[in-house]
Amino acid sequence: MTETAINLSQEAPNISLGEKITALVADLYYSSESDEKIEFFDAPFAIEGTPDVASLKMFLGIPPEVTTSEWDLATFFKPLLKKEDWFGEEELGWLKAAEDLQALLIANLTDIKIYRIGNIEIEVYLLGKPTEGNCMGIKTKVIET
Repeated sequence: MTETAINLSQEAPNISLGEKITALVADLYYSSESDEKIEFFDAPFAIEGTPDVASLKMFLGIPPEVTTSEWDLATFFKPLLKKEDWFGEEELGWLKAAEDLQALLIANLTDIKIYRIGNIEIEVYLLGKPTEGNCMGIKTKVIET
């Protein structure tokens, strides 16, 4: 667990939301048929609210015919928040970071949407609108064969 992620539990008014998210995802991987890195995503587009899936695909240069679906927040976080009996200190640190990430996103983003784009190797974007600036959130990949 990175030292920055551990220190985020304390108030840090001079740290941006993006920096807080980046620190929390530094050691997080999304578990599916493979473990994929979770990354901060600062949307490169300025719109009101959170984009619909067609707009997101357009902004990212993804063809309209590519399969898409949506997840809710609970479904997205379920594998990240699952505690196993065998967890040691490192795994408990990952669990704490995932819990802190979920709380941070809920507290600081409105209109949260989670889009799954593609088949088998699926790009997942969790996006929301902060009080100021463009959409932001996290992105990862899930593998489903």
